[in-house]
Amino acid sequence: MMYDFLPVSFVDFPGKIAATVFTSGCNFKCPYCHNSYLIKVREGKRTEEEFFDYLKKRANLIEGVCITGGEPTLWKGLEDFIKNIKELGFEVKLDTNGSRPEILERLIDKKLLDYIAMDIKAPKEKYILFLQKEEDIENVIKSVELIKDSGVEYEFRTTVNDKLLTLEDFDSIGTLISRAKRYVLQRYKYNEGVLDKELSGEEDCDLNFILKAKDIVSQRVKEVLIRD
Repeated sequence: MMYDFLPVSFVDFPGKIAATVFTSGCNFKCPYCHNSYLIKVREGKRTEEEFFDYLKKRANLIEGVCITGGEPTLWKGLEDFIKNIKELGFEVKLDTNGSRPEILERLIDKKLLDYIAMDIKAPKEKYILFLQKEEDIENVIKSVELIKDSGVEYEFRTTVNDKLLTLEDFDSIGTLISRAKRYVLQRYKYNEGVLDKELSGEEDCDLNFILKAKDIVSQRVKEVLIRD
C-alpha cells in the first residue's frame, strides 16, 4: 500500500528534515481531502525497495520519515515497514485519522513511533460527515485518550473550514482533547482536487474565524498553533 514518497520535506515532521511516504487506501471521506486519489487502494508509483535504497543513500541528510495517506493504519505491512525504517536509525512520524486504536497501541507499545499526528475532524456529533462507518467515532475517541497517555510526542490537528465547522464546534473539540499537549489548526485552502467542492466550498477559510477558534480551544489545551 505504499504509493509514493517525497524525498525531502521540511514541514511534515516538526523539527526534522524528513522523507514523506504516502500510502493508499482510506476509510474516511473528508469533503476537503486534497489527496482524494489515495482513498482507493492503488498500485504504487514507486516500490519499497526504491524507498529504502533512497534512505540508505541520504542518511546524512534525512533525519526522519513521515508516513501519511490515505490512512496508514489500514496497511497490513505497516509495522514491518516502520521496523525497517527504525533499523536504519531514522525517527518515524505517523499521520492518522485515529480509526484504528488497536494498531496505534501496538506500535506505541513496541516503541516504533517518535511522533503521532492525529486528525480531529469535528466534534463527535458531526463526525458522520467524514466517516464511511459510524462505529469509527468511538475508535477516534479511544485513540485520543491513548495518544494523550502514550508518552510519545504528538499533536492533534484540525483542518478548519468555516463551511463545515462552527465556533461552537471548537468548544466541543476542546472538551474532546482537553489536557492535550499540542493542537494545530490548519487553514482550509481550496484547490481543484478536493473531494467535495459543494460541501467544502471554493474559498479559503477566513483567517479571523481561525483566530477565534484558537482562542476558544486555548482554554483547554496547553499549546494551540496555526498553520496557514
